[in-house]
Amino acid sequence: MENDLEELASQIKEAEKHLMSLKKEYRERKTAGLRDAIEARNEADKVLREELMALGYRTPMDFWRGRGF
Repeated sequence: MENDLEELASQIKEAEKHLMSLKKEYRERKTAGLRDAIEARNEADKVLREELMALGYRTPMDFWRGRGF
């Protein structure tokens, strides 16, 4: 009887670990598109900053305000 309870408790712990792993994988898959979009936006922002600097603007705000040189 005692061994049966210990075995059930062990199975429950293993099932909980497996469930946590599946939940983590679900969250990662669910937000993968969002993470990719944020990464693409950050890369585009970086390229924009580099282009503005190449044109002589110190900051992107200088460009939008019509200043820079």
